[in-house]
Amino acid sequence: MKTIGQLIKTPINKGRKCFECGTEYVAKEYSNIGIVYVPGCNCALKKQIQEEERKQRLYNFAILKRRLKDANFPYDTLGTRLKTRTCENIEAAKEYIKNFKPRSRQGLYFVGPVGNAKTTLAVCIGKELILKGYKVKFMVFSQAIRVLQSTYGTKNPLDFMEQVKEFAKYDLLIFDDFGREAYKDRTLTDVADFVNYLYTNLNNVIITSNPEMVEKIKQIPDFQAMFDRFFQMTKRKDFRKASYRRSNG
Repeated sequence: MKTIGQLIKTPINKGRKCFECGTEYVAKEYSNIGIVYVPGCNCALKKQIQEEERKQRLYNFAILKRRLKDANFPYDTLGTRLKTRTCENIEAAKEYIKNFKPRSRQGLYFVGPVGNAKTTLAVCIGKELILKGYKVKFMVFSQAIRVLQSTYGTKNPLDFMEQVKEFAKYDLLIFDDFGREAYKDRTLTDVADFVNYLYTNLNNVIITSNPEMVEKIKQIPDFQAMFDRFFQMTKRKDFRKASYRRSNG
């Protein structure tokens, strides 16, 4: 019995050339169909590899966008990157990014007057780590407390510890404006449980605060142990310059 290739007078693809580089097709014999001319170059393979790489880039970009959105950075810091900053503690920020390791209880505590780029620098660190593939979450500390306490109602499907563990899944938690929240007995207990879990789970945190807020927190009874936990989880970096907002009008 003759093969398909023998029945066809002109072998399949004879005389064809590669559209990409112009290389002529070469003869190859198959047992079931006879001689067929196939590409004599690797252009098709290269194109396939390029297409796979393109799909991977799109996938990575989609993940990146999702992580940036999930981080919930403040609107006025969205376009800011570390390389554009000129504020204090830039070198400390770069060193932190360079040596970052999840679950290492490495953190930073930015303390200084209002408007001198503490929050922006913290967000810049978060963005650089997201670009490196880490998961980051930004929250005003009082907002984090409200989310935790929403577990006592019907709006949050999680219970208190489930919500704590959801927060603890992030590689870095940024808590802004620490100390402005109001503390009552229930809130003190909730925050203590939250901070203790982050501490024992070796979470990495960045905290921003004003000096007067630090002093206010220190005066709250039964708060000292939790405050010490935050100090053990972070290295304090002071911002001493005047407010950028005021100097810019």
